[in-house]
Amino acid sequence: MNRCELSTPTWLEEKLWPAYTGLMIFTIWFPYIWPVAYVCGIILGLMLARKWLTNTISTSIGVSFHQKEQLLFIDDAATLRMTVHDLNQMTTLGIPLSVRVTLGRGITFENGSSTTTLDIEPDEADVPLTIQAEKRGPVKMNECIVSARLPFFLGTVLLVDAVESLPEWTVLPSIKKMNVSDSKHYRVGDRLVKHSPLKDQLMILSSKSYEAEPAKQIDWYASAKTGRLQAKVFQRQNLDTFTLMLDLSGPLGNGLHARYEELIQQAAYLVSYLVKEDCKVELFINRLDADNHIDHLRMSDGRKQLRLALVCLAGVHESDRFVASKRFNQIIERQKHPHAEVIRIDTSLLKQMFIS
Repeated sequence: MNRCELSTPTWLEEKLWPAYTGLMIFTIWFPYIWPVAYVCGIILGLMLARKWLTNTISTSIGVSFHQKEQLLFIDDAATLRMTVHDLNQMTTLGIPLSVRVTLGRGITFENGSSTTTLDIEPDEADVPLTIQAEKRGPVKMNECIVSARLPFFLGTVLLVDAVESLPEWTVLPSIKKMNVSDSKHYRVGDRLVKHSPLKDQLMILSSKSYEAEPAKQIDWYASAKTGRLQAKVFQRQNLDTFTLMLDLSGPLGNGLHARYEELIQQAAYLVSYLVKEDCKVELFINRLDADNHIDHLRMSDGRKQLRLALVCLAGVHESDRFVASKRFNQIIERQKHPHAEVIRIDTSLLKQMFIS
């Protein structure tokens, strides 16, 4: 049985049941005031009918949600289907139903509101709902309340927990490419030789259309032959591993940076880029997990690693416990993959973006 709340007129409140019963028994034996007993009897009958309707509604009505997507990017829209069960009995009793749905922070409906009220038609048990993701992080539906308006002004029944489980989503950070100069510099890592670790400079396979590559990678012969600017395509190296250090500390090395969302977005872009280049990636974030360990996504590759990294980045919250930059660097030196190239994503990255 669903937990229900009742909104009813004052003169029909349940606590008045003993008063109406006593007044009816007392006045039925006296002349001239016996009609009061009949009025009390009618009110008691209405209260009994309301109780029966309330029990019927709470035991028969149920709501379920069917969702296809659980992972969303910012500004993505998703559709879920809400099903209201046992509408036929409510139609027979002539009781109209409505459902109020309230979303948590980070997602809204199509009209930009976090709350909507839907009138359920007798022949429309399935109702589509469209939501839009607006903020990174885990989000969920806060409440779903079914409202049934009883006849003869007996009140309104509110089913508070008509849903067994409310839908939940994870809004992933956007994979947005930063400035070309910055991206080409930071994906190199801490190498002594500052060329792309993803390509062998000694093995040229072919050429492609120019996409803002450095001037030394322009294939002038192919450009002259085709009449359009072409860039060299180098042979891939197969054993590239990267350690991404996401340091969300402020400029002084502690606290949380005011622009930490930008750092998370750049980390998401770099993980996406390296995974698409068939590289192995591990991710460190300067926050503590439930076991008081540094948040660490172990070295792997492929789409599964990208998904895990994005989910990990989506779970970062300003209320988390963060480690100072100095301590974080010492931990990385001990725990990182021994042959991986380190890519630092910290406050210096924001300075480089500002200069660019």
